[in-house]
Amino acid sequence: MKKLLAHWWFRLIIAIIASILYVSARTLFPFGLIFLSYFLAILLSVISISVLAMRAGSSFNAFGLQFDKFAFTDFIKGLVIVILMNLVFVIVSILMGYDYKLHNNSLIFDYKVLTFYSSQIFVMAYLEEILFRGLFFQTIRERFGDFVAILLLSIFFSLAHYFNPNISTMGLINIVLAGVMLSVLYITTESLWLPISFHFFWNLNQQVILGSNISGINFDIQFFELTAIGSDNAWLFGGQFGIEEGILTTFLLTFLTLISFKINKQNPYIMATKFRIKYEESKILGK
Repeated sequence: MKKLLAHWWFRLIIAIIASILYVSARTLFPFGLIFLSYFLAILLSVISISVLAMRAGSSFNAFGLQFDKFAFTDFIKGLVIVILMNLVFVIVSILMGYDYKLHNNSLIFDYKVLTFYSSQIFVMAYLEEILFRGLFFQTIRERFGDFVAILLLSIFFSLAHYFNPNISTMGLINIVLAGVMLSVLYITTESLWLPISFHFFWNLNQQVILGSNISGINFDIQFFELTAIGSDNAWLFGGQFGIEEGILTTFLLTFLTLISFKINKQNPYIMATKFRIKYEESKILGK
């Protein structure tokens, strides 16, 4: 088994099978059956972690879902980044004369509903990161390098949202940029926790804090409302698809991608594991 797993094409086949499983389940049960989502999250995690853990010289931290001080720091950093991005939206919109206020339904808001949908949003973000920055990305990256892996998986990431409600050309472009940014977050930490954290809080805060749809989907859990979204300046702030189709999001994603190389630090434990894998597999493959 270790010899098979040393071949990138074998790991790619496993990644494709896992993706087919995910897409089939989401097609049969779109946006429903929360327990199915939980089951998929657990199943894909076990498959992905096991594939990397069973490689020669490897351990369970190789996949990037380890629990250590670096994971905690990365998860908090994802939240902080999203808060700062939200502040940019609020400040720019207020300077342009728009309102930022409590949503009409906020006073009768059911926090059980928020908890339910928040868990759904987390599982969706988690599953997407497992698929796109997990086994697929890591396998292609090892074989073809960072550039090819980032470009290929970011395009696939955007196409995966093609049939979302209210999709637009600018929305697809920004999702490509989001894919690039999330990939860079992974590369600069060697951990999946920062992209998972950013992805989750980005989606959740779009609706709860800004009152925006999430990639065209409305979970109806907004607490605040930014009137600039869907206004005459929708080209800047975003419209029915959400803030992800606005030029302001384009700027923020690009800026975050560039500074990620400065503000992030690779997990040394994962780097050590990957070095051992490379050394042990080179002996197996006779390289």
